[in-house]
Amino acid sequence: GRIFKVKVPEGGVTEGQRFTVALPSDLSSTSPLVGENSTALPGGPKYQWKDALCGCLNYGICHPSLWNAMFCPQILMAQVATRMKLNWLGSSVEGDAWRHTFKIVVSIVVAYYVISMILKPYMPDYEYDEKTGEMVQIGPDAPLWVTITNHTIGVSFAVYSLIVMIKVRRAVRKRYEIEADCGCCDGGMEDCCCVFFCNCCTVAQMARHTADYEQRRAVCCTSTGLPDSPPELKPA
Repeated sequence: GRIFKVKVPEGGVTEGQRFTVALPSDLSSTSPLVGENSTALPGGPKYQWKDALCGCLNYGICHPSLWNAMFCPQILMAQVATRMKLNWLGSSVEGDAWRHTFKIVVSIVVAYYVISMILKPYMPDYEYDEKTGEMVQIGPDAPLWVTITNHTIGVSFAVYSLIVMIKVRRAVRKRYEIEADCGCCDGGMEDCCCVFFCNCCTVAQMARHTADYEQRRAVCCTSTGLPDSPPELKPA
């Protein structure tokens, strides 16, 4: 089921004609995904995406990767990054630093929501003035520093998510040798547009491509989004 490039024989071929070629030595990636072993299958094909960007419902509406993509795409991003052995900044690292990616990203997400709730600017109270017929403010506005801090944290979190997801998508394309439809900036423009305009669909596509959900079930809260133990082999 793998797709790979071959050199057309001299003289060309006709539709339906069969010819034999040697299997490329680099057909399989040299750096296997996390969790792959003798009983686990690799992810998607090389040279093209396994499915479309909008194929979020390919495995049903109750699929864990879909729910992570919709409600907290950063979690699914961290799981894909862990499969790709990237750190929490979406960069390749030496050693086992990638093993902490999921925990670090989850900590960032939790810290962001907690701080945002604590520093959420409150709305002042209003009451109706019968004399003027207008609503009159009777309470003070939220302190300026609270509003500025809250907005700064929100923007920083959004920028972090955007940049890291772009880097992860680029790493996935590089590993599977997937050429971007838009060649501008070596595919960087396509990565930016996909993440900026639909990060949920983008991270869900990466998750489907880096794991075979037909062979291994998806899990919401593990570091790779896959079971920690290898899949059980069914007797023939």
